[in-house]
Amino acid sequence: MALEEPEDKEVEILTFGTLVGGSGTNSHRWKDAVWDLSWRIDGVAKTHTSPLKLNVVFHIPGNMLKPEFSGVRTGSYFKKLAALMVQVALPEELAEDVPAYIEHVTHLAIDEAARWAVKRRLEFDAALFHDIVERAGGSSSSNNAA
Repeated sequence: MALEEPEDKEVEILTFGTLVGGSGTNSHRWKDAVWDLSWRIDGVAKTHTSPLKLNVVFHIPGNMLKPEFSGVRTGSYFKKLAALMVQVALPEELAEDVPAYIEHVTHLAIDEAARWAVKRRLEFDAALFHDIVERAGGSSSSNNAA
């Protein structure tokens, strides 16, 4: 569910988005891997609740736009929805194992959200989010891909 949904709808605890910078040799592979993990996470995360929701947005380089940052960073916080956006810049070159890389950087995004929550004294159970990604992911090497 996107963060722009009407106020009366419940926001899922872990959602994904993409910002694709145009066509490119690898942009479809990155996008497909993000949406595959997102689809699998939907099935796992439905039964969980969290006082702080997380929206991970992957910036995928293309022929028109490339991320102006590298790694992960916090984005906007939507207080009404209690949702934090964390942005992930993907490289132009594909990782050797694309699904494992997406899982790995999702774990990094969770860690970034945890740091942000500590600074603001907000409750955030990073272990729950890591567990959701682990259970939904198909890669046993997700924490070692980089």
